Amino acid sequence: MAPLRCRVLLAGLDDAAEAALRTELAADAEIVRMDHPEAPGPDAEGRPTLLVVGPAVTAPNGLVTTLKARIPQLGIVMLVGDGDRQKNQMLSLLTTEDHRVGVEDLHLLPGTARAALEQLTRAHSYRATQAALQRTLEAASAPVRQPGEQLFGPLFHQSLVGALAVDGECRITAWNRRAAKTLSLSGGSLNRPLPDLFPEHVRPQLTDHLVAADESSHRASLFSRIVDGRPQLLRIGTQRTTAADGTLYTLVVLEDITAATDVRRELAERTSHALLAGDVADAMTSNAPLAERLQSCAQAVVDRLGAAFARVWVLKPDENVLHLLASAGLYTHLDGGHSRIEVGQLKIGLIAAERRPHLTNSVIGDPRVNDQEWAQREAMTAFAGYPLITNGELIGVMALFSREPLPSTALDALAGIADRIAVGIRQDQLLNRLRTTTEALQAPLLPPALPAMPGLDIAARYRAQGDSLQIGGDFYDVFPLEDGRWALALGDICGKGPVAAAATGLVRHTLWTATQQDPAPGYVLPLVHRALRRDNSPFCTLVYVLIDPGAATGLRVQVTSAGHPYPILRRADGATSLLQEHGPMLGVFDHLHHPVRSVDLRPGDTLVLYTDGFTEGAGNYRSREPEDLADEVQALRLTPGKSPAEEIAGALFTSALERWGDKRRDDLALLAVTASP
Repeated sequence: MAPLRCRVLLAGLDDAAEAALRTELAADAEIVRMDHPEAPGPDAEGRPTLLVVGPAVTAPNGLVTTLKARIPQLGIVMLVGDGDRQKNQMLSLLTTEDHRVGVEDLHLLPGTARAALEQLTRAHSYRATQAALQRTLEAASAPVRQPGEQLFGPLFHQSLVGALAVDGECRITAWNRRAAKTLSLSGGSLNRPLPDLFPEHVRPQLTDHLVAADESSHRASLFSRIVDGRPQLLRIGTQRTTAADGTLYTLVVLEDITAATDVRRELAERTSHALLAGDVADAMTSNAPLAERLQSCAQAVVDRLGAAFARVWVLKPDENVLHLLASAGLYTHLDGGHSRIEVGQLKIGLIAAERRPHLTNSVIGDPRVNDQEWAQREAMTAFAGYPLITNGELIGVMALFSREPLPSTALDALAGIADRIAVGIRQDQLLNRLRTTTEALQAPLLPPALPAMPGLDIAARYRAQGDSLQIGGDFYDVFPLEDGRWALALGDICGKGPVAAAATGLVRHTLWTATQQDPAPGYVLPLVHRALRRDNSPFCTLVYVLIDPGAATGLRVQVTSAGHPYPILRRADGATSLLQEHGPMLGVFDHLHHPVRSVDLRPGDTLVLYTDGFTEGAGNYRSREPEDLADEVQALRLTPGKSPAEEIAGALFTSALERWGDKRRDDLALLAVTASP
């Protein structure tokens, strides 16, 4: 068939514009200059016509209206100037298929005119093909095959829902416009089996779906095919129907749900990725051990992304070896050949050495996957491995295998997860170092062990506020004197942390040094007070006890309190009292006076020293007075034959922890001394 030669009408153009158009279009179109006021009629051959209107046409409305009434296939190109705004708007009301070029862009006019001609040609060719098919179908013998308009009716033919008619052998006999667009149908599609438009593995299922149609149901199923290299998902419904001429056919209603499915899939993926990020954040900020937290992260990757298995290795820099700490999914063991991987060895070690991810959706054939037989047997498709790096420091490696390809959105999510895990591991390592440092600082502030005291049972309890990262301000000490007496001290430094630790060390050292010269309270406490004032240290409350086992009355105890909670004295028969004599705290006031209370400890009597954490451990929340604590000591039922000091210390300590739980905001320190029977 010879190429279609269209007609181009020129109106109101100057010589330069006309010459440019003739140069561009003369070979493919008949060009007619409209000098006569009478507009031409339709072309005798039914060819489409392009009208090019120039600025010289001051009132184009009548011209365009007349032409459109005479020529059904009319396109318009306008060469307009700045003053032609009203003319542009009026022309827009007459046609929606206009093309405009500003007079300042005259060089664009030939190309614009050619594009408009090509558009007219395509539209003309489509209508001609439809008409030819219609004529062929109407002239053919039964069964009558139509593109769709006569079979479905004009309204259904224009419907936004695709419709096909297939005969008993699943061959296409008619379609509407939407079906033609969805399936790219043309004249050659008539009598073609509908399943042939789908991949071979889909055809049997689609054939069964079409054959199983009946008159009472509109069954719908999903079928996919590949169009231009991209998947297309169709919802196809069927129903057996009889045409007006009695012909039995199957009505196939189809809907392209590819875009909607992609949107839902993307939403589901983003939701899954957000949930994965939340799971990992929850795991890495929990108080569980690191290995347990990493296991939760690996399990979340398996659950949220459908991975076959996921693993996390942590680097031990001194060994330059990656240690497997978490494994979820297909494999959960932490031993075996991949439990320890040297940096630079195997794919995991190479990821660590190169410090960049290794990602592939083609595991089979990947040179870094050494066990190709295993990969084929387990149907592994994708691998993603990420170095765990924070602040430029290599922390470990996270990796996973998947039996399905990993989309780019999943890989982006995994990169963020890897960063979160790296930060979490690094924080854990820093906390462990800090905990070790704290323990090293805290250790000298308490006696390593309680000494054996002849004629006395002694018990102690200590718990710093918060976790093991906090250096407490409470302390106690017990040590013998050269003359056979014993010195006990229990105090509370104002504040926490390194400053409190320094003050505690100062107080303990001063106490011990002073008692070596003179253990009398009137000598020892002023020295401690002056030491705190000299170093500008935090103030301190303190209870100081001297025990003389060689006194004529037995065990003579001298108790001196400097702003400290009242000690509790529990007699062997259970009667309890508070030793309320006390003076001001140390390190604050200029002048001190600390009265000394002397008591005799008879067999079975117990002296209890404690810090204010036992009365005000959570501030005002459920606070209590020393009298309340004394009542609790009195109410205890001690076990015969056991150490009263140990039972009392344990009972008070447990009670305090249970009373305030996670609301506790203060240290706990306690000493209990019982005279042996």
